[in-house]
Amino acid sequence: MVFREMEPPARDSVKRMSPTLWALGSRMLCVKIGVAEAQQLNTIASWKDGDSEFRLIPRDEALLVGFGEGDSAVDRIQECGTGGSVFSIGNEAICKAKSWYEGRQLEGTTIEVVREQFPSVPLPEVLYSWNDPAMHRTFLITRRVYARTLNAAWPDLSASQRKTIAVEVASHCASLASKTSSKYESDSGCGVLEYWLMDRVPMSVPTWWITTLGPLTHSELKKYLSSMSKEPIPLFGDALVFCHADLGPTNILVSVDGNSVAAIIDWEVAGYFPDFWVATKPATVRAFQLDEAAVGPQVVDEWPSLFVEALVSKGFSCQKSVYQAWRSGRI
Repeated sequence: MVFREMEPPARDSVKRMSPTLWALGSRMLCVKIGVAEAQQLNTIASWKDGDSEFRLIPRDEALLVGFGEGDSAVDRIQECGTGGSVFSIGNEAICKAKSWYEGRQLEGTTIEVVREQFPSVPLPEVLYSWNDPAMHRTFLITRRVYARTLNAAWPDLSASQRKTIAVEVASHCASLASKTSSKYESDSGCGVLEYWLMDRVPMSVPTWWITTLGPLTHSELKKYLSSMSKEPIPLFGDALVFCHADLGPTNILVSVDGNSVAAIIDWEVAGYFPDFWVATKPATVRAFQLDEAAVGPQVVDEWPSLFVEALVSKGFSCQKSVYQAWRSGRI
């Protein structure tokens, strides 16, 4: 893949125009007003934030006159490479902007499907989501969850609490896996984003362009994986299971007391996967490791080890050696 920024860059997707006005891509504005104000706005979504109310409205150029370019850095929380950034809007909302193109499932749609079908899975509240085709990106606004990531909380958790978290997350994985498909696809029938099960992306593809695979039938997926390597593929059943597929320690938020999961975030790559992948990916992909700077080099593997152990106890198969041999033998 070739390093290339989006235009405009993902880090400039949300701009604060004034203390009470934000521009979100090319389609939306967010206005902060007093709850008591009787201001007439074409409101798409709204939420309370202390003594104020935030309203999401269609972009109106008349409201932007005199404000200049705006500031995208003041509310930016995180940059996600060339393909996305995360912003705060006031104290109660988080806005995630990610690259998008026609045929990609919206993360907000996935979260709402999980909320409806698996109410026991802790999720952030979706306030609104939409795509912005003119800018090749999608926006997701969720209510802020006041909790630490598992990565940040890890040094303060006891051994018992760490194991409890692993078992709880594995239980949620088992629940999700009860939802199956005959195809390798997202929940709405789009392709799946999982570079660890794909052939190498062509160098001509820009880094911000999210490449997906599928939908593929069970037999098509086996044929595809077999064609990539001279080594045998891991074994998997006919039914592909619904899986979050990115449960690293930065996507799990832990309750204040450290005894439970407050929320599972970042459902961008969720879809129907071969059953072996649920426990094999945490055992083989470095993104599941704890941050060495936060916990030290000796314990970076503690989360994936506990998580895989809990997943295996739920009946998932970890085929670490077979997968690693298959990946090493890629043609």
